[in-house]
Amino acid sequence: MSLEPARDVRREQDGLFALSQEPWLRFCGVKGFPPGGFIELRYAASFYDAPVRPILRFWIGEEFKEHILPSPCEGVGLWIGRVPRETTAVWISPTNRSGAFSFRILGARPLGRIEALRKASAAPKRLFFALSADMVGLTQEAELNWRWALGAAPMSTYPSWRAARTRGSDPRIDRPRTDWAKAPKVVALVDARGASPRDIETTRASVVDQTYPHCAFVTATDAAQFDAGDLVLPLIAGDHLAPDACACFVEHFARHPQHAIAYADETVGEGDALRPIYKPGWSPTLHRFENYVGRAACVRASLLAAESGWIEAGPDALIDRLLSRAGNNDVGAVRQPLFRLARAASGRRTTIDAVFRGPPPAVTIVIPTRDRIDLLAPCLDSLLRKSLYPQFDVIVVDNDSVEPRTQALLQALQAKDSRLKVLHKSGAFNFSALCNAGAGAGRGDYLIFLNNDTEMVTPDWIERLLFFASAPDVGAVGAKLLYPGGRVQHVGVLLGMGGVAGHFGAGVTEDDRGWMSRNVLPHDVSAVTGACMMIERHKFNAVGGFDEVSLPVELNDVDLCLRLAARGWRTICHTQAILIHRQSASRGGGALRLQRVYETERRAFYERWRAVIRDDPHFHPGLSLYSNSEALP
Repeated sequence: MSLEPARDVRREQDGLFALSQEPWLRFCGVKGFPPGGFIELRYAASFYDAPVRPILRFWIGEEFKEHILPSPCEGVGLWIGRVPRETTAVWISPTNRSGAFSFRILGARPLGRIEALRKASAAPKRLFFALSADMVGLTQEAELNWRWALGAAPMSTYPSWRAARTRGSDPRIDRPRTDWAKAPKVVALVDARGASPRDIETTRASVVDQTYPHCAFVTATDAAQFDAGDLVLPLIAGDHLAPDACACFVEHFARHPQHAIAYADETVGEGDALRPIYKPGWSPTLHRFENYVGRAACVRASLLAAESGWIEAGPDALIDRLLSRAGNNDVGAVRQPLFRLARAASGRRTTIDAVFRGPPPAVTIVIPTRDRIDLLAPCLDSLLRKSLYPQFDVIVVDNDSVEPRTQALLQALQAKDSRLKVLHKSGAFNFSALCNAGAGAGRGDYLIFLNNDTEMVTPDWIERLLFFASAPDVGAVGAKLLYPGGRVQHVGVLLGMGGVAGHFGAGVTEDDRGWMSRNVLPHDVSAVTGACMMIERHKFNAVGGFDEVSLPVELNDVDLCLRLAARGWRTICHTQAILIHRQSASRGGGALRLQRVYETERRAFYERWRAVIRDDPHFHPGLSLYSNSEALP
C-alpha cells in the first residue's frame, strides 16, 4: 500500500516533512480495506523519531471514524481492527510533531472472521459484548467492544509480540535528523570496579556495535577523557546497549536542547522470560518517592562539572542525584527499550511524607447534588465528622432537589454546622455550571470539587491534597478513589484509554502497587477526576473554570486539567489521600447509555485535545490503551 500527502505534509528529496502537529497521509485507494471486514495493518517509523501512536481515519463521505493505533516504538506497529462498510477513503496521521519524519506501510492483510474471533477470544467478556451488540445493530457499542477485545495482549507474550514487531535498520526509514558529523561524542562511562572481564567485554562490545559513529568506551578511572559538550552514559560493567541507543539519545538531545538528562526503557530477563520495563514520561513527583528511572539515562557532560564525588558514588547514585535536582523541564524520555542492565538500581525510598503542615489556608468544598439523600447524607456526615482540617467551608449546590427529606437534611445541617451553606441553582443538570457557581459562592483560597457519592477514608485528606496543590507549578490534585468493596476505582486519568480517556490502574486491590508503583505513590498524571479535585482558586479562575458550554456533563474535569497544563500547571494524583467513591451512582445509567447520551461532548473533547489524547505524556506508547493494567497493544 502506498501513501501520498493529504494535508500538512510536504514530500522532500530524502523523506517527508510535517507542516503542523497533525499531518495526514492518504492511502492511494481503498483496495485492501475490506468493507465491514477485519484487517491487520503493519507499519514502521524511524528509530530516530520519537514514537507516537498514529491515527487512522476512515472517511465515510464527509464524515469520518478514527482509531488510535499502537505506536511502532520497537520498530514496527501492528493494528487489528474493523473497516467501516461505507468507507470511501483512508487517511493516516503518523506523528504529532512538525518537522522531518519517516513512515511506511509494510503491509495490510484481510483477516477472516474466524481468525478475528480467535484473536479476540483472549478477552471473552468483551468478545461476547461485541457479538451481542452486532446482533442487535448497536454498531457503536459493538465497535468499542471489538477494540477492547483486540487491543491488548498479556505482558507474558512479550517475546513473541516483540518478534513480530522488530525490524533491522532500514536506510530508507532510519535517516539521521541531524548532521552526525557535527554531533557530540557519546561516552559510555563504565564503573568496572570488581567486574569480571566478561562483564566488561559485554558493555564494551555493545558500545563498539553502535550505529552512531562517535562513541567511546571509558572506565570511570579515565573520566577526564570527555569534554563538556559530550553526552555521557553512566553504566556499570555488564550493562548492554541496544545498537541504536547512542543515536537515539543524540537525536533526542538535538530535538530537545532544553533537556539536560534523558532516560530510556529497558528489557529484563532472557528467552521466554524477556520483559520490557516501559516507563512513564518524566514525573518529578513519582521520582521523589521511587527512583523509577534507574541508571538507564544519558546526561550532558556539562552537568558533571558541578558534581563532586560522583565517580565514587557510582552510576545509580549519580543519576538519582541529578534527577532529584532537575527542573520539571530539564528531563526527557526516549520511549524505546535501549538498555539491558546487569542489575537493577535501587528504587524505593524509605519514607513518604506528603502532608501540608504550614498555616492552614481557607478551603472551600463544592458538592453538586440533586436529591439522593442516601448518598448525600453519608457524604456530608463523613466530611464534617472525619475531616481533621481546621479551615474549610462546604457549598452544597442544590440542583432542583424535590424530596422533602433532602431539604430537611440540608436545613438541619446548616443550622447545626456553620461550615455548611446551600446554594440553590435550577435548570438542566450541568455539572460544570454547578461547580463554577459553587466556587464563586465560597470563600476559600483553595477549592475542592467533590461528588455527593464520596466518603472520606483518610482523615487528613485535605492536608494531603494541599501538600501538592500549594506548589506554584501544580494545578489540579486528585485522590485515590476506591469502590465500596475496596478495589481501586481511580489513581489518575489516562488519555486515549478506550479511545478518549479512562481510569488506568482500576480494579485491583487497594495495596496492589500497579504499574511503576503508581497505585500507591503520588505521581504526575494528565488529569484527575472531578469526583475529588483540589485547585488553588486563582489558577481555577485563570483558566475560566469548568467548560459549561461544550462539556456540561462529561469530560469537563479532564478538560480543566489539560487547560491548566497548557498554562504550565502540573496535575498530581496523591494516592495517599483516599476516599470511597460510588462512581456516578447519583446519575445512574450504564456504559452503553453514556456512549449515546454524551457522544456530542466526547466528540467536542476529542477534537479539542486529539494531539495529547493520542500521546499521553505520562503513559507509554508501547502499552495498550485497552486494558486497565499494564498490557501490550
